[in-house]
Amino acid sequence: MEVIGGRLQKLAEALARQIIGTDANPEIQELARRIAEAQIDLRRVRYARHQLLSQALSDPDYESDGMIRKKAALAIRILRRSDLDTPMSNEVMEFLSSKPVGPNKFATILADKARQLLALDHYERRALSRRKFAIRAFDAESRR
Repeated sequence: MEVIGGRLQKLAEALARQIIGTDANPEIQELARRIAEAQIDLRRVRYARHQLLSQALSDPDYESDGMIRKKAALAIRILRRSDLDTPMSNEVMEFLSSKPVGPNKFATILADKARQLLALDHYERRALSRRKFAIRAFDAESRR
């Protein structure tokens, strides 16, 4: 677990104490700490996913990078073909100023953020696996 300024380490220690209480041998303490660290990593990755999606969804001007490039290319093509005194048609202006809304916006965000979401999913699965094995080891040691 990456520790930034010891804050996460202190959080892991506090969570480990909640798991084992105050009276435990060093082996049990270490196993509880491993459970706590995995749980904290799990919380962090889920929070990161939530932030990634909620920031994009709450942005009223959200536009995918691909669509921005398409709109810019269209505007450049139109400007090159016409003189600068000729205004763009209302349809073109409407398209250039349009933003995805509703289900289309959600689908656009998911498509745009797919690579990041996949990476977060990978980290989440690793944290879940680490937690599961730490709990198994903790349970086995506790039964002794």
